[in-house]
Amino acid sequence: MASAKSSGRTRLAPSVKTGVAIGFAAFMAACATAPAPGPGPGPAPGPGPVIPPDAGVQSREGVTPPFMRGREIVRVGLLLPFSLRPQDAAALYNAAELALFDHGNQNTLIIPRDAGADEASAAAAARALVNDGADIIIGPVLREGVAGAASAARPERVPVIGFSSDTSVGGDGVYLLSFQLEDEVSRIVSYAASQNIRTIALLAPANEYGRRVEATLRAEAAENGVTIVQSQLYNRTDADAGAAATALAASLRTSPAQGILIADNGGPLRSIGVALSQGGVSQASTRFMGTSVWAGDAQREPSLAGGWYVAPDPSARTDFEGRYQTMFGQAPTRLASLGYDAVALAALLSRDSGSRGFSRGALENSEGFAGSDGLFRFGANGAIERGLAIIEVRPNETHILEAAPRRFTRSGT
Repeated sequence: MASAKSSGRTRLAPSVKTGVAIGFAAFMAACATAPAPGPGPGPAPGPGPVIPPDAGVQSREGVTPPFMRGREIVRVGLLLPFSLRPQDAAALYNAAELALFDHGNQNTLIIPRDAGADEASAAAAARALVNDGADIIIGPVLREGVAGAASAARPERVPVIGFSSDTSVGGDGVYLLSFQLEDEVSRIVSYAASQNIRTIALLAPANEYGRRVEATLRAEAAENGVTIVQSQLYNRTDADAGAAATALAASLRTSPAQGILIADNGGPLRSIGVALSQGGVSQASTRFMGTSVWAGDAQREPSLAGGWYVAPDPSARTDFEGRYQTMFGQAPTRLASLGYDAVALAALLSRDSGSRGFSRGALENSEGFAGSDGLFRFGANGAIERGLAIIEVRPNETHILEAAPRRFTRSGT
């Protein structure tokens, strides 16, 4: 694998070498498929040789396909919601294979398993991966799944890179490669304050996500000299979101705010934008703001034009999406890049020293890594810190108001 040091971070750079992915269905039937080596992204490869069920792929060290015997194999367990969220699981698995083509080497083996639907099933699947000889486990997606995987992996000192955004399940060898809304709220509030926005109202769904946004907003507002003038939480339907926005618009006539943080996407976001505009709220005096969930949706809603949202480096994301489209003939899901970056990171860290590269010191490198969503690094508590950009909503255009940072400082971005 090739890598490069640039501006104090480790870049996940392309390689011409290829690792091996054990196909999920084939693995569950005790078979394995080895893609033919190739120069990198391109048309999806055809299946390689199929290992028959009686070929004895389990060795004392772990799962070892016959054609990999004698090598120092790095086994990467991939724990995904194949039965619970098949679309997300398929996209994550595709992205993992793309990362293997881009960054893997001939000694990298991916072993996929279904994370199941709850903590117990994820724990059982993670124990199976440990028995398979996994040196690192990537996934699951949900909080309960990461907690279950952690309970099985920690006693064996197998690191876990999960995709949950709930920081309570991170730490002690468990890392969360996700989009942390706390960082996003901190970034947008800090930027708003720098633009002399000192009063903010909140519209957010009445669920765990919305409550976390509200708690973080209040904490960050206090840090930045910003006042929260009103907070409206609603049941997450288009109708209830629109009604909450209508009520907020009416209250702003007597208690105005310079900004409104709208922590939603999809239909509720569009309903809120329309209701605020119909209620007489103009962005000439009240700026609409959002988290990374606005990406894509906001550009399609005219009432949100001129609003600001925070997101990872869009140029890095565009590059990933183009290569994914070329490889698989379809656009990736929002989560797909997480699967890519996790496998690319595993390949990078194990390039020179095999599984010994998965030390906490290496995973918690304060200089960070350059991935498909830009700059990121892990803290000792397992939480991710990302370099985030501020983007203005314009029709059919990504306009960057403030670019994502190119490097981390020791203490912060």
